[in-house]
This record gives sequence, structure tokens and C-alpha cells, in this order.
Amino acid sequence: MAISAQDKMLYVANKLGLTSLKDMQGSTRVVYDQSIPTALDHTLFAGSGQRNFPLTNLGANGNQFQVDEALLVEQIGFFIPDADDGQNYAGLAGLSVKFDLVIGNKTVIKDAVVEFAGQQAFYNDGATGSSVMTLEGVGILIPPQVEFYVRANVFNSRSRIASSQRLGCYLFGTAALLNFNTTI
Repeated sequence: MAISAQDKMLYVANKLGLTSLKDMQGSTRVVYDQSIPTALDHTLFAGSGQRNFPLTNLGANGNQFQVDEALLVEQIGFFIPDADDGQNYAGLAGLSVKFDLVIGNKTVIKDAVVEFAGQQAFYNDGATGSSVMTLEGVGILIPPQVEFYVRANVFNSRSRIASSQRLGCYLFGTAALLNFNTTI
């Protein structure tokens, strides 16, 4: 029996005691964050509440969703910010990323590698695509009010040597958002 993304979200919400999630509006959502200092190691989404748009789109709550809000991550994408202002981006162009996705105190993806010139459907600006990992099946759920972050390292795709770069990350998937008809 196949389980849908929505079924997985409701199952986890019920286990957490969030029975009203079934009354919420479903949507597609993209959250992103950027680490603009050049570095070998990046921790994305942590501390994002202190950064403003366009460096992140998470807002004051930072790296945790509000009550009755969740994200079922179906794709993870990476890009290189061109400048400190967070307004221009480039693809990985000869670079790859090794990363962990941590939700709460659990590492749910460990040492995954996204290669340059992988799937280019997520971010594409003309001929420049980012590297994306699609989570087959029903994805990974980030529940409400649980902190999440991505630890990542950039390296040269051919030599496999670590590379000091800026780095950005997108999490794309199915979201549950507040249904104002039942909550106000």
C-alpha cells in the first residue's frame, strides 16, 4: 500500500498530538537560507531568524515552523551566492556538496552528496542549474516547532578537494499552512 505525502504529514502530526493539522490548508513551499561568508563548513538555516530577506525567507521564527505548520521535504537544492547581499546566484559549476539534514536532535540524512550537473529542475537561470537531490517516495517531514538545519561542505567535483565557498540551500516540498477559516 502506497502512502501519500499528506498521509505521512497527518500520521506524524497525530503522533505529536496535533490533531487540528487535518483542517489546515496544504500548499507547495520553498524555504531557503544562505551562508555568505566563504568557508569550508556551513550550517544553513540555524540562526536564520537573525537574517533578513533576501538572505533567507524564513522570517523571525528562524529554523522552526509555527504550530500547525509543517514541511514535507521532497527536494533539497544547493546554489552559490554571488555576493554578500544575497541577491544573485550561480549554480555549483564544478563543485559538489556533502551534507547532513538534522531535524531536532536527529540526523535524518547523513553524508549525502549532491553532484554538480545533477538534476537541474530546481533552480535554473538560463543555462545555469543548481544541484538537487530528490527524496523518492514520501520525503522527510519537518514537524512544527522543531528546529532543523543543514550542515554542508563544498568540494571540487573532480579532485574531491574541499573548496572555500559561499553556499545556499533550498528545501522544497509539501507544506501545511494555517487555515484561517477555522483558526480565527
